Amino acid sequence: MNLTRDTDPLPLDDLANQVASDGLQPGPEPSLEDLSPDASGRIVQYIVTSTLERGVAPTAVVALYADLAGDDQAVRYADRRFILREVPADWREVENRVLDLEQSARERGMDLAAAWRRAMSVALPGQAALEQLARLAGVRESAQRPQRSIFDDPDDLDELEAEGDDALFGRLADRAPDLLDLSGEAQQRIRRFAIEERLEHGLPPVELLDLYRGFDLEGNERARQYLDLVYVERTPPSDWLDLQSEAGRVMDVAEARGRDAGHLYADLLRASPGIDPLVALQLLLERLVAARY
Repeated sequence: MNLTRDTDPLPLDDLANQVASDGLQPGPEPSLEDLSPDASGRIVQYIVTSTLERGVAPTAVVALYADLAGDDQAVRYADRRFILREVPADWREVENRVLDLEQSARERGMDLAAAWRRAMSVALPGQAALEQLARLAGVRESAQRPQRSIFDDPDDLDELEAEGDDALFGRLADRAPDLLDLSGEAQQRIRRFAIEERLEHGLPPVELLDLYRGFDLEGNERARQYLDLVYVERTPPSDWLDLQSEAGRVMDVAEARGRDAGHLYADLLRASPGIDPLVALQLLLERLVAARY
């Protein structure tokens, strides 16, 4: 697998002399876990961006070192990558995780790199980069998926996927579910319903009944549990509120241009049936802002 290559801020033709002049000493090298939360978070954010963008400008490396200034352990870790030209094992693990998430998002018609750039413009300090990236990709970062091998039988892999979805159908006893606790198909259907409900100023009750009925036929108790939070307990989860808030923002932009966001969204879904509902909403907003509608 070809991973990203970072653009170094300094020429490294005479590596031995540079190492000596920088005072790097042999011995056990720090890992990301050895660093402070702020330092490791900043480095992981750099790795995520570099991986998604397939490399970064030298100024990004300079900015990273500026942020790590005064933290000798963090600087020493960065030196392994940029001075010694080594790729620490945990650095590679983060890269591989980012590539997995990017592939997952691509299969749903989502440009994860573009979504990441938009998210970084409004990112909250201290927010875990990988966790935020996983949420953008629609994947729970803490979820463990079975490891696969290129020698696995394709039929066996299909069975693994089916088992993974079935494991997400049971009710959660210890806490209320959020969207990322649900199967991928359930997430898609609920996202679309939440967005359309807001854009259409409410949907006919029969559509909610159809949504419940579909989960009933699948035996998806967890998806029903999630919907109950909204329509029975009247305590909508934060991710539901976020979806409707974003839909409301798109609706406001459309109305300012004299357009009906509900109709535009429906047209977009008809034109691209396989598109992720949230990606479709983001695309609609971009087109409205660019005055293409």
